[in-house]
Amino acid sequence: MLLLGCLLVAAAGVAGVQYYLDNIKLPAVSPTQVVEEYFAALKSRDYKKAYALISLRHYNNSFNQFIDRAAMYSPDMHLEVTGESVANDTAVVAARVLLPLEFGLYSSDSSMDLVRVQREWKIVHP
Repeated sequence: MLLLGCLLVAAAGVAGVQYYLDNIKLPAVSPTQVVEEYFAALKSRDYKKAYALISLRHYNNSFNQFIDRAAMYSPDMHLEVTGESVANDTAVVAARVLLPLEFGLYSSDSSMDLVRVQREWKIVHP
């Protein structure tokens, strides 16, 4: 009986640690780092890596549909992160995308929403 009690306590401890890691402790990679990795993957045409950084709960396009869309991005684009905010299981990364064009440098301010999926931040709408 004592052995069974000890096993139950140990199992509860393991479950508690697992819950903490999956739901409370912040992921090791920040939302800003995820967005920077995503844009770096797009620039290098590593669509598999970029697609892996997206929350498939929120983004319903297939991998092939994603490639069709992502292939339109110029490898000359440059990302400058201008801010990050985290609230519970969501984050917003503010950024400026710079793109050299024939008539000069095009600049666009935007933001990317992220959601926590267990131990990782994922982009909601790429």
